[in-house]
Amino acid sequence: MRKLIEKYAKGTCTKQERKWLEDQVLRKPLVGDWTWNSEEEKVLMGIRIRKGIDERRSGKRKAIVKNLWYTGLAASILLVLGGAWLWQHQKRTEETINRLVINESVSQSGDGIILTLSDGSEVDIDEHGDGIIGQHGVVSIKKTADGQLVYEHGTITQPGTEKEIPHNTIATPNGKQFQMSLPDGTKVWLNTASKLSYPITFDGAERSVSLEGEAYFEVAHNPSKPFKIKAQDTQIEVTGTHFNVSAYVSDRKVVTTLLKGGVNVRKNGQEVSLAAGYQAVTYAERTAIDKLISNAEQTMAWKNGYFIFDNMDIVSIMRSVARWYDIQVTVEGKIPTKKFGGTFPMTANVDELLLDLSTLGHVKLEKKGKEVRVIW
Repeated sequence: MRKLIEKYAKGTCTKQERKWLEDQVLRKPLVGDWTWNSEEEKVLMGIRIRKGIDERRSGKRKAIVKNLWYTGLAASILLVLGGAWLWQHQKRTEETINRLVINESVSQSGDGIILTLSDGSEVDIDEHGDGIIGQHGVVSIKKTADGQLVYEHGTITQPGTEKEIPHNTIATPNGKQFQMSLPDGTKVWLNTASKLSYPITFDGAERSVSLEGEAYFEVAHNPSKPFKIKAQDTQIEVTGTHFNVSAYVSDRKVVTTLLKGGVNVRKNGQEVSLAAGYQAVTYAERTAIDKLISNAEQTMAWKNGYFIFDNMDIVSIMRSVARWYDIQVTVEGKIPTKKFGGTFPMTANVDELLLDLSTLGHVKLEKKGKEVRVIW
């Protein structure tokens, strides 16, 4: 089975092998006690299989059965590549909540990716073609042909000639993501409804940035100049690594998930060191830091074009849905603590996703315009 999955990931399966494997994933769990070269390899193979299933099934189904197939896929109980894919029914303990409103809409001047320069002026990156879109002295800000943002330096300014290094901020609206390179070559993927602030050059003893929302980092290696991220009241320090940070204010926690290298997570005098395959969680309400085994496939799903809801409650699920589709969700009545899950392509329209969630969670979802009511 391991060899067949590797062939699938490389695209060398025969048509019969591909069909058999995809049918197995849909019909029953794949269980394997395998060793992977890296956490990234395992995540990538899992995502490729899900994409393959989507591509093959979507090419055959007709509109009349479209929603039915999505429901069948999302309800499948999967254990792919050693990562848990759970459909868990828990005891239905109810908490009385009269009315809970989930509104993840970000407030900004436009619907595009907005770059805010140090003088406060804004540039809508979506409205610009490739080439130079901004200038800070000897630093040129360029948009590449594939839509990314990069910083290029001319002659380096002598130390002490500037009192303060200018900072830029990049912000993504609801429903959009963005990829860029920081001045040191660090690659950043910014998730929806997120904001990253950073200096236009890293001339000091360290490289420091601030994050609101979620981002995946591939940090340029430089042991003599540590890379630091401030996310709410949490500090993350690395020297060269691949990791994800989720720091949405409404979640009231910061989750740092490591795929490669090493990071130190600090908050209020507490510190946790992570190795690949682990995550650190800090909370708004307390100083302790939890160190957990990560579900890297779920963490990285957004970067690969998927929602993966693994053993989550309806409120947590709808926060992610609200961010991406820019909708307001109102939860009325009593909310059970039952948790469920499923996998969904982010290219699906919101009506398809809501239909699947209502079926899986046994909940009524009513949509009117950009408002959705959750009724138990």
